[in-house]
Amino acid sequence: MIAKAMRPLPPFLALFLVSLSPLFLSKSYAYPIITDVVESFTKCFNFNVPDDDDAHLVFMALPDTVTDDTEEWFSTQMHEMTRKGSANFMKNLPQVSKEIHEKIAGEKDPAGKSFDSTGKSNVYIKLTVPKRPVLRHQMFMWYAPVVVMNVVKTAMRGQNKNKKTQPPGGYSACFENKNKDKGVRVLFDVVLMSDEGQDEDLQNKIIKKEHLTPLEENFEEGIKAANTILNEMKYMERREARMRHTAESTNSKIRMFSYVSVIVLLGVTWLQRTYLRSYFKKKKLM
Repeated sequence: MIAKAMRPLPPFLALFLVSLSPLFLSKSYAYPIITDVVESFTKCFNFNVPDDDDAHLVFMALPDTVTDDTEEWFSTQMHEMTRKGSANFMKNLPQVSKEIHEKIAGEKDPAGKSFDSTGKSNVYIKLTVPKRPVLRHQMFMWYAPVVVMNVVKTAMRGQNKNKKTQPPGGYSACFENKNKDKGVRVLFDVVLMSDEGQDEDLQNKIIKKEHLTPLEENFEEGIKAANTILNEMKYMERREARMRHTAESTNSKIRMFSYVSVIVLLGVTWLQRTYLRSYFKKKKLM
C-alpha cells in the first residue's frame, strides 16, 4: 500500500491556526522531584537561584514501601502547595482521605512488621551553603512536609547587604537515611519567586493595558504558549528521570535472574552427566 503525500496547508490558513493555538493550550506545571535513598546512605542535590531572586523549598519523606496511589496523592497535593495561585500555596497539606489513610496504616517494613507511619522517620534533611552556617538540619516526620521559606534571604542573614550575588557553589540539600533496614522516598520541589506564568493576577496588572494593539496581544499569547511548552518539557524531564530509575532497577533484577538461571542450568547438566556416567558404569557399558 502506497501512502499519499498530504497537501500542504495554504499560507493564510497555517498563519490563522498558529495565531489561534495559544487559545487551546492549557497551562501545565511540573510535579515534585522524587528520589530514593537506600539504607544507611546520604544523597545530595545542588541547585542555584538566579541573582535578584528568591526561592521556597518543600520536602517530604515517604517509606519506599508506599503504594503508587499513595505516592501519587501526596505528589499531587505537594504540587498544589508549590503552585502559585493555589489556595494551598505554601500551606499545610489537606486532610488525608480515609482511603489513603487506610493504605498508610496498612504499610509494613521489609521485615513484614507494621511501623508507625506518623512518627519519626530517622531520615534527616540538611540544607547548606558553602562557607556559611547550616540553613536547616532536622528529621523528617513520615508524610509531613518540611517547608523552607525565602532560602536566599535566610542565607544572607549576617552577610554584607550590598552583596546581592548568589554563592558560587549554589545550595545543597542532602537527605541522610540513618535506618539500617528501611529505604526512603523523598519528594522535593524548588519554587522560584519569579516563575513566569504562575501569578496570573500580578501578570495581568503589569502586562495587560487598555491601549494594547492586537499584535501586542498576540505576542503576549505567544509568550504564554512558550511558557506552557517549557513547563511541559520540565515535567517530562522529571518523569523521564523517574522512569529511567525504574527501568534500571528492573534491568538489574532481570540480569540477576539470568545469572541464577545459567547457574541452575549448569548444575542440572552436571548432575545429569554424573548420573548417566554412573548408570553406564553400573551396567558395564563404559
